[in-house]
Amino acid sequence: MQCERLKTLIRDWYQQVRDYTLSPIKMMELVNRHIKNCEVCQNDEDLPLELDQLKEIIRVPHIPNIKEEQEEPELLFEEELHEEEF
Repeated sequence: MQCERLKTLIRDWYQQVRDYTLSPIKMMELVNRHIKNCEVCQNDEDLPLELDQLKEIIRVPHIPNIKEEQEEPELLFEEELHEEEF
C-alpha cells in the first residue's frame, strides 16, 4: 500500500470496527470512496490484493442463530413421534 493517507485511515477505521462503532461494510465503502478520489491509490498495482486481505481480516464471522439450532432437534423429535404412531 503506497498511500500513507489510506494507511492512516484504515488504521483509524479498523479501530472503530473493533470497537463496534463502524461496520466492516461501511469501512470498505469508505476505503473505496478514498480510492476513487486518490491518484496514488489508483496507480497502486498491489492495492487490490491488499484490499482482499483486509476484507478477510475485518470479515464478521458467522454466528449461528441459537433459535435455529433449537428448532432443528425439536422437528426431528416430532418426526420420530409421528413415525411411531403409524
